[in-house]
Amino acid sequence: MTVLSTVLVVEDDWLIRSLIHEILETEGFEVFTAETGDDAWDWLCETSGGADLILSDIHMPGGLSGIGLANRVQAHWPRIPVILSSGGRGQQILESGYAPLFIPKPWHSQDIGTICRRALALAINRE
Repeated sequence: MTVLSTVLVVEDDWLIRSLIHEILETEGFEVFTAETGDDAWDWLCETSGGADLILSDIHMPGGLSGIGLANRVQAHWPRIPVILSSGGRGQQILESGYAPLFIPKPWHSQDIGTICRRALALAINRE
């Protein structure tokens, strides 16, 4: 199977993280995961922005939220699209400035691959 793109999934809930990993891998993506925004940032720095796309929860333990991660990624690697996801008030707390893509939870598992492919296509068209 040909790998479509590399996706970094950032999610503190092990079950959700594992589910997204499995779905995206089945759809042909190379998938890396991180439990926190800090872990994701460390991985990105170690790989020189080695992801083609980031899918992150907004609310996570540690110092770096999904919004903070998205802002750092935009400042260092603006070519990498970021999709943020959250339940409840997630979209209302997005700060002004860089606005990553947002999908509310709960999402349907069949939609994750489509959402990632669309975000990658938008990023390519933006270049």
